[in-house]
Amino acid sequence: MNRPCDISKQDRKNPNPKGLIVLIVGFAALLALLAACNFSSGPPPEFAATKAALDFQATQLAAQIAQNSQQTQIAFNVQATVVAQQAMQLTALAGTPAGSVSDQPASLVATEEPTQPPTDIPAPTATPEPEATEVPPTPTPDFEAWMKSAKILLFEDIAGVYLDRYIKQSLDSMGLPYVDVKDAIGDFKAQLLSGTDWDLIISGVEARSGVRGEFFDYLNDQLNNGSSVILEIWTLDEIAGGRISPLLIRCGVKFQKDWWEPPAETRSIWWLAPEHSIFHEPNEGMSLAHYDLYWTGDAGDFIKLAPGGDATLLAGNLAWEKSSYGTLAVCIDDRFIIQTHSSHDYHKEDVIPLWQNYIYHALKKQFESGS
Repeated sequence: MNRPCDISKQDRKNPNPKGLIVLIVGFAALLALLAACNFSSGPPPEFAATKAALDFQATQLAAQIAQNSQQTQIAFNVQATVVAQQAMQLTALAGTPAGSVSDQPASLVATEEPTQPPTDIPAPTATPEPEATEVPPTPTPDFEAWMKSAKILLFEDIAGVYLDRYIKQSLDSMGLPYVDVKDAIGDFKAQLLSGTDWDLIISGVEARSGVRGEFFDYLNDQLNNGSSVILEIWTLDEIAGGRISPLLIRCGVKFQKDWWEPPAETRSIWWLAPEHSIFHEPNEGMSLAHYDLYWTGDAGDFIKLAPGGDATLLAGNLAWEKSSYGTLAVCIDDRFIIQTHSSHDYHKEDVIPLWQNYIYHALKKQFESGS
């Protein structure tokens, strides 16, 4: 009978294989338990390294995000500053000339961002537009002032007859200077040949003096030199075919007939061109319709228009005749005035204003011609 605790030698030499397996399994379980405990207490080294790498990348990413956020905020602040400054510039430059900064669209000006935040940028000062230099007007020549210094030569043959000198009185009342040779025919010739650039020459031949022949050559020469000439003459019936003829042809008038001993009631003279300035400057309202006879017999001469000149009949004995029966004409660019009736056969209060108009008109044409 075997004892319970008695182990035979055979048992000691050949242990039970199942027990060994159980032992191994138990040891493995123990190791697994220990491994589980170690795993729960901390990750293996490979995992820790991976985790550390991820944590570093996360830190860099966070730092980059923060940096980008800061740069974005700076950019926004810079752009806001630029926009504010440009708004101030647009306000300061309002009204500047076309093509300046103020004419550029704000959207184009403000799109470029500076690479560095701007420091204190002073707003540009608007350049004031240059003031326009006022060009003084060219002075207009003053005819009225010029008349006061005009060179005027007067021959008036009634000075020796002791009649009122209507022409002299006309010049005096206008306040004009003149050289007066009275009725001295020699002095008149000397002045005509003196070489003086006369602006106006007046030859009043009312008393049938010796102004004949050569004197009409001198007057024609003076017209050629640019002077104005006024001629009062009532002897054309005696001299029309002589040396006065070239002057009459140049004017565009010719002798028509002698006005001899007309009835008193037919001595009126009428304006044939009443709109002409010679009847309006500087005086108005003259009339030769009323007479005050001084000379008997010869009342003067009639003239009529002739081809070749620029004459205008201004006054005549027949109101309806515009080209004949004239006693007053103007020609040669209005610088030559010829009168063929006698001044002293009409009222002084009409004759002197009319002579003033003759003088004014002749000087004005001389002034306008620039001679």
